[in-house]
Amino acid sequence: MKSSDVLLCLSLDEQRQGEIYDRLIKRGHFPSMSYVRQTLSKLTKDGLVVTRKTELGGRFYRLAEGKAVEAALDAAWSPN
Repeated sequence: MKSSDVLLCLSLDEQRQGEIYDRLIKRGHFPSMSYVRQTLSKLTKDGLVVTRKTELGGRFYRLAEGKAVEAALDAAWSPN
């Protein structure tokens, strides 16, 4: 599994980490939750994902917007 698989499970709507994990499972991937967390952190640092932390410590994730995100999504959808 690649980070692009996680990227493809995100949307412009905010999602919790568990929702992203569930989408990965439905697509036939079985990652550990720590892998999902690390990948989301990397994608956030790369500017492809935006996070929002709640007052109670919860965290929401969504796709960022812009040409870099579009290019990453195009690459993720392209057959290797």
